[in-house]
Amino acid sequence: MPPWPGPRGTISTSEHSHTSNGPNRKTNWSGKKKGESIVNRLSLLFASASIGASVVALACPAAAQEASPVQTNTAAPEDYTGDIVVTAQKTSERLSKAPVAVSVVTQDSLTRQGVDSAAALTTTVPGLQSSQNGFAIRGIGSNNSFSGYSTVATQIDGIYDPSAAVLTLGLFDLGSVEVLRGPQGTVYGRNATAGVVNINTADPGKKLGFNADIQYGRFNEVRARAAVDLPISDAFALRISAYRQVDDGFEGNYGARQNYNKTDQAGLRVNSILHLGDRLTWRLSLNYGENKGTIPLTYMRSRNVYPNANIAAGTFGPMQTIYSESINPGQDLVVDNQMDLQYYAARSRLTWEASDSLSFTYLAGYSLLKNNGVDSATGVFTQQNIDRRVETHSHELDANFESGAFNLVVGGYLYQDKQPSGTRLLHAGDTAPAPFNGIFNAAGIAKVAGTGTNISTISGVDVVTSYRGQGTKSQAVFGQGTFEIAPGLKILGGARSTWEQVNQRNIELVCPGDTVTLANITPTTCPGIPFVYALSDDTNRPEAKFSNISWKAGVNYEVTPETLVYASVGTGFRGGGLEASGNAPQYRQYQPETVTNYELGARSSLMGGKLYLSATAFNMDYKDLQVSSIVLNPLTNQVSAVTTNAATARLRGIELETVFRPTRADRISGFVSYLDAKIRSFPTASDNLNSASGNYNALTTAFGNRPLPGTVIRDVSGNELPNAPKWSARASYAHIFDLGGAGSLTPSVDFYVQSRTFSDIQNYAQSRRASYTKTDLNLRYETNDAHLSVTGFVNNLENKRVANNLVTVWSSTTANYDPPRTYGVRLGMHF
Repeated sequence: MPPWPGPRGTISTSEHSHTSNGPNRKTNWSGKKKGESIVNRLSLLFASASIGASVVALACPAAAQEASPVQTNTAAPEDYTGDIVVTAQKTSERLSKAPVAVSVVTQDSLTRQGVDSAAALTTTVPGLQSSQNGFAIRGIGSNNSFSGYSTVATQIDGIYDPSAAVLTLGLFDLGSVEVLRGPQGTVYGRNATAGVVNINTADPGKKLGFNADIQYGRFNEVRARAAVDLPISDAFALRISAYRQVDDGFEGNYGARQNYNKTDQAGLRVNSILHLGDRLTWRLSLNYGENKGTIPLTYMRSRNVYPNANIAAGTFGPMQTIYSESINPGQDLVVDNQMDLQYYAARSRLTWEASDSLSFTYLAGYSLLKNNGVDSATGVFTQQNIDRRVETHSHELDANFESGAFNLVVGGYLYQDKQPSGTRLLHAGDTAPAPFNGIFNAAGIAKVAGTGTNISTISGVDVVTSYRGQGTKSQAVFGQGTFEIAPGLKILGGARSTWEQVNQRNIELVCPGDTVTLANITPTTCPGIPFVYALSDDTNRPEAKFSNISWKAGVNYEVTPETLVYASVGTGFRGGGLEASGNAPQYRQYQPETVTNYELGARSSLMGGKLYLSATAFNMDYKDLQVSSIVLNPLTNQVSAVTTNAATARLRGIELETVFRPTRADRISGFVSYLDAKIRSFPTASDNLNSASGNYNALTTAFGNRPLPGTVIRDVSGNELPNAPKWSARASYAHIFDLGGAGSLTPSVDFYVQSRTFSDIQNYAQSRRASYTKTDLNLRYETNDAHLSVTGFVNNLENKRVANNLVTVWSSTTANYDPPRTYGVRLGMHF
């Protein structure tokens, strides 16, 4: 009977761990799909399987000399001691001795739960949710993908990556994922006010090895993954891994060339470790990824009607909301819905152990993200890209000193990202509810002319943004250390000073709607028209400068050798930024947000390592919280999403986690999280629901009517933060049935539940998301030698439709949804 992989053994997380419906028609998950032919699907299966065959061919010559199985991170069956080793604070420490709110998800757990995307990762640890520009933790995250950097810093092999698009490229061949909750302002710095997600890719193994799996599932999903360890010599080892996943998409095409929510991803990674002597080690990771899938389908979840409106007098009257879901008006007119992302990255870590107590680490990274596809197409708004590039450069030098009672890490950091070239084409439309939709219809410009209670849409304007180096540069120095002042009692202190420069160097052109195409696009003129609505050239716009000093102080005490308690207070900040100069003056720049976090925690590893317990209580106070708002652009009469600073916010809660292995055959784990996250004071938030569009007001006055209120302010003090369920919990159980010489059979269940949430700080009833549960089932058969396995799985057993994005304006509320129930079978190989 194979032992459990994972936290029972001592595992460094930086080490290798193996393991067509028509428009306005009500929709469901079983709608007809425009699938690929059986011949093409079988061809893809053959091509995917050839990944494994090719890797095996690479391994064969060495296998003739040494046929040892690949090294795995499993402890002996009788060994229940030890703990996962984390590097969350840039120094190695056992998870049960880490005085910080951190959770670890191993590759074994990721595989068992079918996690191969950032969205699927969000229910695995307390407080982690998804947002439009990355992750959200404890209710802090943005639902505006254009609102700057995420409040949760994503690190891949220790290198910061700012782009949420990278998270769509598949999580494959990982050692582990560490999730740190709360501000990490000292060792991680800017844009880590809510926390950090550390994604650690797998290291090369010390012995020749090969592992792969191929999966077939619902919606004709085919996923193939393979990795080979090649120990070239005692001093040099390689790990080559590849990933390919396609499916038909779980939503129909509705007139587009392809189904919506279609997966078409691939990845290749080469990791190497070179020992340049006894004390010098160089790790290099070269990565390529691509995503040619399709965007989500946008639904109109509800629409508003004003039956007693007085159009001539410019009054709304009471509003009625009709909850009758259909695809968004105009969605069936969308033709191109394909993404086209290419990602290149190199990440280097050079470590020199100068002595037994002193080591130096130099981290360097470069990445290039190329976007030639569609980011969104709702039928009202469409965003397309032409050779849009984002480059990042990162350098960090750390020194780690540990001697007796004293431990210290100090470092310097230099980071820059920029968009040196490329173009974004935004087709910005507008909507009007009944009876105001009659103005759009009467003007003869309605793209979708709604009748009765249906909304009408117009094309609005085309916005062409040409990038000329927009980006951020950040420099920092930091230090953090602990000192044992008495047996088992340590004090902690740290600080980080950051300086950053932000620029918005681009050219923005605004033309009448539906005049600019990818074929006739230019940076400064509207095709076939002798005038432009607006043209702003910010290539020489002065940069904005921000600075911050973050700090942390704490104390921790080992009550017993198995139990640690700690208390800490720390700060963090999210960088400020610039926005388009065509916005109203108050929306052209936003300030950094800052947070102070007070935290109490306890960690225990009991019963000889069989039981791990973690409890964390926290109180976070935010100032100048950055929030997404939808405001009117005075130059174009269009609404646009911008980032603004709220006044203050407060988050407090309790997080409980456990892992229990009562026997060698049983594993129980789970968490419970309580979160109270509210805006303390924000009396000047924009009211998207009760603000009429600028286009409507311009047209209705031409008909002799009075305009409606166009820019309404709302006091949202006391409202809940978005993505912040008050209660969330997860429970997992698995049991190994020993089949003797026939192998083992392991059924497992993962159950998640969360309470209702809102998608915006206004807490509109229309943007309320109901509570939900999600159950995943697995049944795994494995041979005694662990060389072969077969797994059957069902994810989202409830088939619950869970909205991952809700946007509410005066006419309607739109939504995108997570995948429905999926199921399939996975064949694994491990040699």
